[in-house]
Amino acid sequence: MSDLSQELHRCEPFASVDQEAVVSLVRTGDQLDNHLARFFRQHDMTFSQYNLLRILDMEDRPLTCSEIGERLVQVVPAVTALVDRLLKRELVTRERSETDRRAVYVTITKEGRKLVSPIVEHLRELERDVMSDLKRREQKELIRLLQLVRTSMNKAVERRAGESLSSSAL
Repeated sequence: MSDLSQELHRCEPFASVDQEAVVSLVRTGDQLDNHLARFFRQHDMTFSQYNLLRILDMEDRPLTCSEIGERLVQVVPAVTALVDRLLKRELVTRERSETDRRAVYVTITKEGRKLVSPIVEHLRELERDVMSDLKRREQKELIRLLQLVRTSMNKAVERRAGESLSSSAL
């Protein structure tokens, strides 16, 4: 019985290595997500709020909601709502473009920078702790393998969408 099977108190083995790998990814992702949520709660924000502020801080220029959405680590369905919450806290400003009235630019405020800056080093410590049992070579291999999983997943989604289109055309 695998470590994961024991951890989950499974009464029967996984149906396949594919299944165990997917369950392991989901379990790891969930634990990491919970760990990060607790970390960011201590700093009075969510991971998505931090990520948005950090993007603006690093870019050091106003960005549209669309540009922000492309850069976020986690997909956020409503970037505008996320910006609204940060706007209420005066951590960002929002201005409509003078040349293209449809474009709205978001900028980090001094207060936003003051909030984000000290969190960066604490987050680096957390990242080092989470990865402490892996050697640098293993971390790079993990990054490579996870990229392969994302590529595979995207191909599977495209394949299924194509199959769905072709079956609905019949």
